[in-house]
Amino acid sequence: MFFTLAARRTRRVMISLKRSAVRALALDAVLTAGAFAVYSLAAGKQSILLNEALLLMLALFLPLWMLFFMLEIRKYGLKIFHRYDEDIIGGAFTGLDRKSRIFEAGVHTFHSGDFRGALEIFTELDASDLPRNREEQAVVSFYRARCYQIMGIYPNALINYEKAEDNGFELAEMPLFKARCLSESGDTKHAVEILSRLIDTDHHYSSRARCEIGNIYLKLNDGANALKWYSEAIERRESYALALGGAAVAYNLLGDFDKGTEHFRLAMLNNIEDPEGFTNYYEEVQAAILLSRMRDPGECHADPQADRT
Repeated sequence: MFFTLAARRTRRVMISLKRSAVRALALDAVLTAGAFAVYSLAAGKQSILLNEALLLMLALFLPLWMLFFMLEIRKYGLKIFHRYDEDIIGGAFTGLDRKSRIFEAGVHTFHSGDFRGALEIFTELDASDLPRNREEQAVVSFYRARCYQIMGIYPNALINYEKAEDNGFELAEMPLFKARCLSESGDTKHAVEILSRLIDTDHHYSSRARCEIGNIYLKLNDGANALKWYSEAIERRESYALALGGAAVAYNLLGDFDKGTEHFRLAMLNNIEDPEGFTNYYEEVQAAILLSRMRDPGECHADPQADRT
């Protein structure tokens, strides 16, 4: 174990030295050219001796190299090798070879928020003939899946999540990711089945499963089923603030605004995530139901999505 960690840290240092050397050389050339241009103008000389230029470049290069190296190595902090997602990537792509450089560029692009660009990089790597072990193939498939899911291309996301799992990839969030993709693809039954298997187990997200199922029914505007799952979560105090918030919206869908307001306040008091976004969504659903009632007093609830277009 010790030698493995030492080897990875050595590779990380070598990569940082290589990257910083390229940047140092580029800046060194610019600074040297600028320095000699100023010197030539001030001294009235038309030419500079080659050895003088080389000595100046060498004198500037070493401190610049060390500066860029320190800046590069700081990006990793206490991480052993990867700058991002070290717990996900693990021992994959830890070399100095081309595939590792391509993969790291993809991860950096992903974390910069350019998911389409990241997907292109990961897809290029996946389609290449560069040798990859099973762990590396699994990680590439996982990142392709994440890009597809974030971009809303859920069938492709599912295909790549399954490829990742087939190659031995494991992550606690995987059932949630797959269930959400299935739900968005219209396969509610299988989405609920995946999440139901987490309930009352020792899985990391067992306490979130009921709320996730509630979210699925909420997106289908099925207030009754959504409320059933949220109520069970509230009773067990599972993801409590999220469950209260979901119940508030479900009550709105059912036309019970008093209960909705009560649960909305409780959700806010219990510090629900993204309170501003939740408030906007809650009010949007409530406004849609009220508008539906004005149009047709006989309707007790309506599709809150209908008035967005």
